[in-house]
Amino acid sequence: MCSDNPARFVILAAPRSGSNMLASMLHSHPDILCHHEIYNPNGLFYALSLRGSHFRLADSLEHRDKQPLACLKRLWQSSLEHKAVGFKMTHRQNERVFEQVLSDKRVKKILLVRNNQLKVHVSKLIAQQSGVWEEYSALPPATPCQVKVELEHLESDITFNHAYYQHIRSILSASGQTWCEAEYEALKTASQQMAILQFLAMRELPLMAQSRKQTPKDLREVVTNYQELLHQSTPSIQAQLTSIDS
Repeated sequence: MCSDNPARFVILAAPRSGSNMLASMLHSHPDILCHHEIYNPNGLFYALSLRGSHFRLADSLEHRDKQPLACLKRLWQSSLEHKAVGFKMTHRQNERVFEQVLSDKRVKKILLVRNNQLKVHVSKLIAQQSGVWEEYSALPPATPCQVKVELEHLESDITFNHAYYQHIRSILSASGQTWCEAEYEALKTASQQMAILQFLAMRELPLMAQSRKQTPKDLREVVTNYQELLHQSTPSIQAQLTSIDS
């Protein structure tokens, strides 16, 4: 698995779009080292197998924030003998790093989109209420939180996320870069996994997710004003409201 010049990649996604799942799936590949949110304001979230180890890219959050590009350089240089090394970012998190990875043609970009934006919003509300943003327990999920969806806030989130993805696409397109578009809803399919691994030029092996979904398949279990939304929202939102995951 040793490589002098490992491939570099970044997962770009809106929060609650399945990026923890994808990061854990890529990290399950023996040739790939995939960290989580290295530039999260609240912590440096390394690859799951390295948490609790002596692995460090910065001595502290202050050290990381004072020298974000130096931290990024150490990340690229610390492949631990893997053939590819990467991490994930949501909504920029660090503007300098965000601009650096977008402009660097050596860094492969995976753009992860969750088509059901209503479930993105509900997942955010659940995480805000529970305080749990990552879940890797093998235990059965607890009774889900109950949340109310405000149409104004939902529409604002959808607009913001759409603009975020469009900004990334426009920058990559203008600079002549190619990227991989991945869908949350298809991450567990062989075809989607194959497309991602081919893009990274990695051997095609089944990928295993370690994260656990926090949003139930049926939104009626958690949305307290489900019927109100069903009657007052647009047809697009209604379709997302009644969609049940496989």
